[in-house]
Amino acid sequence: MPRYRMFYSKKGPARFNSHLDMVRTLERSMRRAGLPIAYSEGFNPHPRFSFAAPLPVGVEGLAEPFDVEMLEPVENNVIEEKLNAVLPDGIRVHGVATVPDNEPSLMSVLDRAKYIVHIDEEDLPFELPDSAVEDFLSLEHVEVLRKDKLRDIRPGILKIQKVQGDSGLTLNLELKAGSVINIRPEDALDALFKNAGIETDKEDFQITRTALST
Repeated sequence: MPRYRMFYSKKGPARFNSHLDMVRTLERSMRRAGLPIAYSEGFNPHPRFSFAAPLPVGVEGLAEPFDVEMLEPVENNVIEEKLNAVLPDGIRVHGVATVPDNEPSLMSVLDRAKYIVHIDEEDLPFELPDSAVEDFLSLEHVEVLRKDKLRDIRPGILKIQKVQGDSGLTLNLELKAGSVINIRPEDALDALFKNAGIETDKEDFQITRTALST
């Protein structure tokens, strides 16, 4: 069966859709578009979708990849046009490619994620010093509490960089993502601010995942 890789964005109120919501939305939209998606066999068949690291609730995504198998070939541009005609507000497909039969799964090849995070000026009690990022990245261990256990997330923090802006604070992050190590951006940011002695609220982090890569 032919396999296709699509890249979609999820913005605005759509960012509050859970991963399961997205699976249902994509399946429903493909059926409305008349696309011949393939299903698994068995008592409770599921669409043959394959995702990389699911996008956390509340986080926007600019280029989220997922694979889908179809019963018969369809032109890439036809898939994109038909889907965008029926997808709900805030969700759009930005490219479709045919996947070779021997291509590994997304989960097995994509293991890092890039984010851009903004915090409004009124939500920052103090300015984050330039040295705070360097001090944080020099730490050997960064422990966070996850499911009543302390977890060292430092090996999964690859990059943090301040971005010059007019107001507030903007940061670029690159973190490990996937089945082996998966670092939440809000955990890395919370640890950064705590290390700098600045109290923040995770709800104030405006997070956008810009890419998943190898």
